Amino acid sequence: MKTQGIAGWARAAAGAVLLALAGCASTPNVEKVAADTWTEARTPNFVVITNAGPVRARYLAENLEDFRRLVIEATNLDIQSNPMPFHIVALSTGGQFRALVDAQQIFGAFQQSYRGGLAVVNLTARAPDGTDSLEIIRTPYGPIYRAKQNSRAVGMDGVFHEYVHYLLEIDKRRRYPLWFHEGYAEYLSTLQIGDDGRYRVGEPPMHRVLALQTARWIPLGALLNARSYDTGYENGDFNAEAWLVVHYMMDDPDRRQKLYAFLDRLDRPTIDAVPVFEDVFGRSVDEVTRALRQYQRIGHFDTTTFDRSPAPLPRATLRTLAPAEADEELAFTLLHFSRARDRGEVLLKQALALDPDNLKARALLAAVAITDDRPGDAGAILDAAGSKLDESPDLLVMKAELVLRRAIRQVADSDSRGPATAAEAAGLYRKALGLDPDQAQAMLGLARCALITPGRPPDSVLDAIDHAQALLPTNTDIALIKAHVLLKRGQIEAAAETYERVIAWARQPEIARQARERLAAINGAPLPLPEQPLYQLP
Repeated sequence: MKTQGIAGWARAAAGAVLLALAGCASTPNVEKVAADTWTEARTPNFVVITNAGPVRARYLAENLEDFRRLVIEATNLDIQSNPMPFHIVALSTGGQFRALVDAQQIFGAFQQSYRGGLAVVNLTARAPDGTDSLEIIRTPYGPIYRAKQNSRAVGMDGVFHEYVHYLLEIDKRRRYPLWFHEGYAEYLSTLQIGDDGRYRVGEPPMHRVLALQTARWIPLGALLNARSYDTGYENGDFNAEAWLVVHYMMDDPDRRQKLYAFLDRLDRPTIDAVPVFEDVFGRSVDEVTRALRQYQRIGHFDTTTFDRSPAPLPRATLRTLAPAEADEELAFTLLHFSRARDRGEVLLKQALALDPDNLKARALLAAVAITDDRPGDAGAILDAAGSKLDESPDLLVMKAELVLRRAIRQVADSDSRGPATAAEAAGLYRKALGLDPDQAQAMLGLARCALITPGRPPDSVLDAIDHAQALLPTNTDIALIKAHVLLKRGQIEAAAETYERVIAWARQPEIARQARERLAAINGAPLPLPEQPLYQLP
């Protein structure tokens, strides 16, 4: 491995604040959505924010606690606790959902954020329920008969579906492939509580069953190796086929055990899943494909029942959000699921006009300015907080980001002031951690400072990164910076292994690219010159 100078770490240190954005421009009615009355329902493991009223808010939070208990007690997932509460924004209409999410034909979405798991769902989404009724249309030429497809609400399915993604992400025993993520989320999302009070799992989602009747099937080998939805097929077809594979496996005890064995052997993230699948199941993917098609044609999808514990579930604490709080919460959600930062900025400015002491909104507004490469605007936003800046870990982190940004540029330009500026940023991050020991962004910032400071990063920096990973175990930004720190500390083998995992599991192409470059550097390839830092929103 070639020796890394300080300048060689400048771009590495720059790549890790916050969360990638995706999608197209959002619809422009988000201010109207924010004007609704918003209720927060909070339990030990969930924070639900909804405009569907307090009764629905309580129902969502407490049903999620019930669902979580089922998953922990009755499934093969290794889940003990949520590192941080799971946040759900539950919207009353599809139009409101589309105001926050840059996607069509879905009713839920999930992202990791620095506040923990974050999901947004459309509570009023409906899908076919699989029952047909005969509709008779009278015309002057005689009656026309046609089947009319009924529908049912699937909003709660969407809530459960998104939470399963989160539980799969925080299962420390395995990293699950994309098809299993979607298929298992669909499999568990139709949870029912029967008349006997028992859980019933595996009820078929009829919109997926019906989709399989007309969908172009993805080759099973391609499904097993899929790293993204970019396969030339629609999102729903991918989910439908993934659901069928999971249901087929879970429906038979022998297949179910082989499924678990297969998932265990996928621990090496770059492995080709097809030969492993064929070895574990003793059948070719073509043979299993024929069995899947037969399973779908028969259409007999059994359910499994589990006893429901009589122990009381946590009760939700309810409160009505102040208008400025609602603006900030919706802006935070929009900035994670949409590229329409201008609409998020409008909401944040509106929040500060209503309440200048909404420090989360101020910090998020500064983050937007940093992301848009407007350091002057970000500085002015932070300066306007006055003495409040020293009381807010979020504001201190944004101030540190500005200072670290300057340090990175200085190091990239071989300016001797760079390490001292990085030390100034590190002091601000430590101050933020003094106010909030679980401020993951501050821990990550300390590590980035160490990467552009001469010498071996101390154990305390690695401890901070490990703490951040414990809070946000699937955040690939943190994993990437951890690999950089390990590399600079001379722990080559551990760094290489961490880079490989980042390459396999990172959703952001820039993060995967940096990991590939560092692996090449370990093998003696030169690194490119430092680039303009990549900044992302919290």
